[in-house]
Amino acid sequence: MQIVPDDAPLTEAFLVADDILRQGVVGISEIIVKPGLVNVDFADIRSILENSGSALMGIGTGTGKKRAEDAAAAAINSPLLEFPVESAKGIVFNISGGPNMSLHEINSAAEVIYGAVDQDANIIFGAHVDESLGDDMSITIVAT
Repeated sequence: MQIVPDDAPLTEAFLVADDILRQGVVGISEIIVKPGLVNVDFADIRSILENSGSALMGIGTGTGKKRAEDAAAAAINSPLLEFPVESAKGIVFNISGGPNMSLHEINSAAEVIYGAVDQDANIIFGAHVDESLGDDMSITIVAT
């Protein structure tokens, strides 16, 4: 799937590529570094990535009443995931939300992701509060 239209100027295409790379670096580092409600550490990431082949990442955001489900659906359908998430053997995902994020929302987002991947996949997740998100939720997923 293409992220930048065919007729996009070169500078715009590079800006999009830079932003995607930035999101990836921030997403992975937040999973490992930021203390959360459910913590993921480097050993967790390593257990998913070690001997796994290609690793791809998806990022999704959601707003409103269904923000958790929308963020999860956007993450697993991200154009950055070049293979179907259903075929992934390992998944690490991190759920981020503002201070009003509820346990029910974390569970709803996790259900969307668990429902989309192979039942035998190794899945690790984390969750943390990010006050800068306000009423939004963001989910970063790494699939191998």
